[in-house]
Amino acid sequence: MDQLICTELRKGPSGATMAQLTVFGWTLFGSVNGSEPDMPRLQSLHCDVHLDRALNKLWELEEAPQKTYLTHEERYCEDHFETTHRREPNGRFVVELPLKPDVALGESRNFAIRNLLRLERRLACDSDLRLRYNKFMNELIDMKHMQVTSETMNPTYYMPHHPVLNESSTTTKLRVVFNASAKSTSGNSLNDALFIGPQLQEDLYSILLRFRTHRYAVTADVAKMYRKICVSLKHADLQRIVWRSHPSLPIQDFRMVRVTYGVAAASHLAVRSLQQTARDSSNGCAMAVSVILKEFYMVDLTGASSKEELRLLHQNISEILREGGFELRKWASNCAELIASISNASTNISHYIVDDKDVHALGLIWNTEGDYLTSAINLREPPVNLNKRMFLSDASTLFDPLGLLAPATINSKIWFQDIWRTKVGWDDIIPESIATKWLEHRIELKQFAHLKVKRWFGTEVAESFTQLHVFADASERSYAAVLYARTTQSDGSIIVSLILSKTKVAPLKPTTLPRLELCAKMSG
Repeated sequence: MDQLICTELRKGPSGATMAQLTVFGWTLFGSVNGSEPDMPRLQSLHCDVHLDRALNKLWELEEAPQKTYLTHEERYCEDHFETTHRREPNGRFVVELPLKPDVALGESRNFAIRNLLRLERRLACDSDLRLRYNKFMNELIDMKHMQVTSETMNPTYYMPHHPVLNESSTTTKLRVVFNASAKSTSGNSLNDALFIGPQLQEDLYSILLRFRTHRYAVTADVAKMYRKICVSLKHADLQRIVWRSHPSLPIQDFRMVRVTYGVAAASHLAVRSLQQTARDSSNGCAMAVSVILKEFYMVDLTGASSKEELRLLHQNISEILREGGFELRKWASNCAELIASISNASTNISHYIVDDKDVHALGLIWNTEGDYLTSAINLREPPVNLNKRMFLSDASTLFDPLGLLAPATINSKIWFQDIWRTKVGWDDIIPESIATKWLEHRIELKQFAHLKVKRWFGTEVAESFTQLHVFADASERSYAAVLYARTTQSDGSIIVSLILSKTKVAPLKPTTLPRLELCAKMSG
């Protein structure tokens, strides 16, 4: 036993669970609920995290899109939607949850109540948060997206809920998130009992590239997308919650009768309904159908080569989605005539047109007035003591899907590889030399907020000619490739645009420089 147990032990308050470091990782032990069970039992939790795979996944956006095939479970979700969904007379979708067979759900209401009591203590200390939370929940009730419920013979599951704040949002600064991953007494949660479904949207990488090919571009998002889709009443009791607007009131049971954020299958059901709307549409505009199927990633980023074509595209997309009960909002475009033609008043939703000239577009910021892209630099205050875990977390906050900041972001990858070579633990302080370089580097990163990259490549113009130029190179530490578009316009003017770049650190195992240069050319 002494060969398995390490010296590090972490204790909390009296009676709390303790953590003991072993050669297999951290082990938790102690009382589960503070009371002795009637029958002896042992509860255990085993976490197996393959860090190499996790790190590869972190940077997978740098890889070229790969053709994917549906797994058996993903095909089941597709077939399940096809055979179970229906449309109401107004066109709205009614869907069923794709439940796995033989996954038992136990009692979950008691835990949901304990979570509500903790939430009420938090809200009691913040009156503004309490008002926002109550407003959000009252809206669900008023719009009949959440209903008071009672005893039922159907299986039930109760979801805890908590607030998530996003002060930068122009529409919903507070969102209530429902935790369908909370375990019931059977050890399973609702999300454990659901198939997730395949990713139906095209990858973010391809959508952003297409967005930059259009002379005139437009973006919008679907208002309350999930909540536009009804959940069949046979499954609505699996989306129960407990709620009261004030601690002096009795706790009530509600059920969510719309697709709910936090439920594992929600994204698939919402996107699948959106795409089915396009496929079933009576509108004959093939281009608009194609945009909905290929260029929606929770946000619509599309465009056209002329102002008239863009206006017709906006009109047809809006008409198609309206047939399924969806409505687009937060319209933004570099075409002033389109924005002027869109009514800035809607009887159904607010914030119909974006007021600001800076629009968030899938991780980038699009300035519609100057038609250029910038990066969102949201670095937090640096930690006092920088360990391996904090370094990785801090370095990965900079989102750069097209590699526009690659000459700078490659440094953090090289430094992390240096940290990896030192074999320090995830909670150990990293070498001071690397910490100093990173802290100086992150100050310089803030300057990237002023870097402007032209959104439009200069293509889609009559009698224009475009060349693609690829540059690739390698060093002993990393290799990279960058792609430019050089477009000659009909008047002889030339537009050169940075399209994308990719960087990779050299493998830990030493290899030859010619081989790395070959890898760089292949990645380009």
